[in-house]
Amino acid sequence: MDPHSFILISAAFGVLCAFVFLALRSGFPRDIAGLARWGWSCALMAGAALLFALQGKAPMFISSFVPNLAVAAGVAGLRGSVRRFAGKTAGDAWPAALIILCAAGLIVATLVYEDFRLRVLIMSGALALLFASSAFEVWRVPARAFAERYTAAIFGATAAMMLTRFAAALGCGDASRAALCADVAVLHMVYMATFSFSIVALSLGFLLMVNRALQTRLESLASRDQLSGAYRREAFLALLDRELIGERAAQRPLCLLMMDLDNFKAINDCHGHLVGDRVIRDFSEKVKSVLRRDDLVGRYGGEEFLVLFPDTPPDDAQAIAQRILQAARRGSVGLPAYTVSIGMAILEGGGIDAAAVIDAADGALYAAKRSGKDRLELVRPAGLSVAA
Repeated sequence: MDPHSFILISAAFGVLCAFVFLALRSGFPRDIAGLARWGWSCALMAGAALLFALQGKAPMFISSFVPNLAVAAGVAGLRGSVRRFAGKTAGDAWPAALIILCAAGLIVATLVYEDFRLRVLIMSGALALLFASSAFEVWRVPARAFAERYTAAIFGATAAMMLTRFAAALGCGDASRAALCADVAVLHMVYMATFSFSIVALSLGFLLMVNRALQTRLESLASRDQLSGAYRREAFLALLDRELIGERAAQRPLCLLMMDLDNFKAINDCHGHLVGDRVIRDFSEKVKSVLRRDDLVGRYGGEEFLVLFPDTPPDDAQAIAQRILQAARRGSVGLPAYTVSIGMAILEGGGIDAAAVIDAADGALYAAKRSGKDRLELVRPAGLSVAA
């Protein structure tokens, strides 16, 4: 296949990928960012390919200078898309500076005098840097899975190809197009093929990334309470069952808190349900601010919450529960004062199911209510509650 055919294939692939991502953008949540930018970047590279196809028929400014810069801008756009997807700014400053430097070099190698080798060196070096930086940005995306590893690998492989082309051009002494292409004919064809198909491979990888993000979001909507951000009751109970199975197998300690906001009905009656909702949200944020990474919080119903401490000694769990009490006592601007009562069930040794450990924590909670509220009570499922 001749280079002209690869150029046309690149244009077709670019148009297809641009259409897919620009069409998908309207159907994805706004917080999954980067799709439109990726689509426009593909469109820019498709336009560049069409201009490259005019070589020999149009002035060098149109068929070489402009499309070379458009390709660099398109790859920079892909990099910015990955950063936007990861929740960062596009970070366009240094890629823009690089493209300006490329433009200065291309003016010399295209418009001042014809130097194909210099153009190859400029563009291969710049693209290698942009592709390598894109691979690094994908690798830094939180919670990497197959989609991220695949996309980073394609970016990295394309960067390696650009670097190889740069090295081959660097070792070629003749500045003419014919001599350079003849000296590295196989490499030149591999380069053309790589660039033609990498845009599709990269677009597939980014599509997998955004699809996984959408799936994660939908799973979160299904498992999280929208008011508090805590797990829904059913999701929390499923996690509790899983932890109990692991606790029985490994004989690890486990502690469960049952928490209830004191006098919450009075808050709703005096201040209204909207203020009550804000209190629920405020308390949930305070709880999450003192929990550790592996601790789990769920909304059991109304103003009741559950907190699970996996693989946690009772003294550590009790210390965290005391911090929750203190956090609740601290006032929040614009909200009425409130406190919380907490019952804690301590499980050491297994042999109990989720319903039993919740009942134990619930019993400890009511002991805290009877003892004056705004306090913590501890209980072992088969033991006697003690004030703390």
